[in-house]
Amino acid sequence: MILSLPSFTHLEVHSIYTLLGSTLSATDLVTRATAEGMSHLALTDTNTLYGVLAFNRACQAAKLQAIIGLTVTVAPEAWPSVGGEKDPGHLVLLATGPAGYRSLCRLSSLIQSRADREQLVVRGLDWTSLEEYREGLICLSGGRQGWIERLLRAGDEAAARAYARQLAGIYGDKGRLSLELHTSTDERIAQEMVTIGQEVGLSCVAVQPIFYLARQDRVKLRLLAAIDRNSRLEELPPDDLTIERHWLNSDEIAHRFANFPEAVTAAGEIAALCGPALPDGYPIWPVLNLPAGQTPNDRLAILAGEGMVARYGTEAAPKIRDRLQVELAAIARHGYAPLFLIVADIVAFARWEGVPVSTRGSVANSLVAYCTGITSVDPIAHDLLFERFLNPARANPPDIDLERLSRKMSGKDYSVQIRYGAEESEQKYLLSLS
Repeated sequence: MILSLPSFTHLEVHSIYTLLGSTLSATDLVTRATAEGMSHLALTDTNTLYGVLAFNRACQAAKLQAIIGLTVTVAPEAWPSVGGEKDPGHLVLLATGPAGYRSLCRLSSLIQSRADREQLVVRGLDWTSLEEYREGLICLSGGRQGWIERLLRAGDEAAARAYARQLAGIYGDKGRLSLELHTSTDERIAQEMVTIGQEVGLSCVAVQPIFYLARQDRVKLRLLAAIDRNSRLEELPPDDLTIERHWLNSDEIAHRFANFPEAVTAAGEIAALCGPALPDGYPIWPVLNLPAGQTPNDRLAILAGEGMVARYGTEAAPKIRDRLQVELAAIARHGYAPLFLIVADIVAFARWEGVPVSTRGSVANSLVAYCTGITSVDPIAHDLLFERFLNPARANPPDIDLERLSRKMSGKDYSVQIRYGAEESEQKYLLSLS
């Protein structure tokens, strides 16, 4: 019986940001998904998140739920046996929300920020990195490019089971085994995957990796492969015509996976677990190691209050106290308390180390900045208006510019460890005086 499941969701989709590995733009993907009445669509480019913003905007315009994902290469040495394989395997990671997106950013940055990133892509990420950054992620085993299926095809069933157990150990109920069907042999492999999944507690999901839209676009992908290798088309290894990497509609998926209907249903279930993941436009500040029970707003109010007493005495005029509360309320409303705390600590550290440092610009209009030691200009004595620095109409974070006062310290870098009372934060900032 062939099922028609319009709620089926493609969970492994590559765009032109899988560099020289796909022919598809975000617009191409969203247009096709919308035409087929899909409600969700994933983007899972390999080792990079460059395309997610354009993809998310295109999905929003089309009223589609974007699923932000990443295909990561995994080093063979991370597993007990690889059946003689040397190339890295793949895992597909999907963000269920903002925490998952942060995990994807960290994993992608582990690769893209490295000077040896080309070698790391070829080698793949290690198990420790995957385990460290797993929060908020659903993991798919990678299909034909994943280690489980590759080990099964190599006849190393024991290693495939060991890999599956480790996958279940790190991702738990958020792990899935990808079933990818192209030939009759794939049906047997898929059944073995189902059996392994039942043994280790991993359910299976139907996946069709997408790198181009239509079957006739395969030649474009070979052209990109030739460019990537800097070779002629005829010098490429023969293309396995049985492996299809183009878009299949819901009916085609239902027909292809007729013997695995639960895996088709699982794709929609996974999509339902994946909500909006990208930042909402508000600034993202470092996580500060504050004293127990204190928020950044609380901490800033305490420091500003202590600074007010130090600057103006215990009998500070009511207008000073009132203005400090107005400024603190405005800063809290905009969510900028972490910015003030970070800059205050950097300035305090620089002065402690004997580094001449001061601010410039409209931050001198802030009484909070003056009381927390960021600035050295008294805005009360000079009748400076706080609203010139921060007002309700301002959409972007205010600038707090720091400048060195002497060329003697030029070129010296300091690693700044933020401290609150007796506790030392895990956050480190680099104060570069150049």
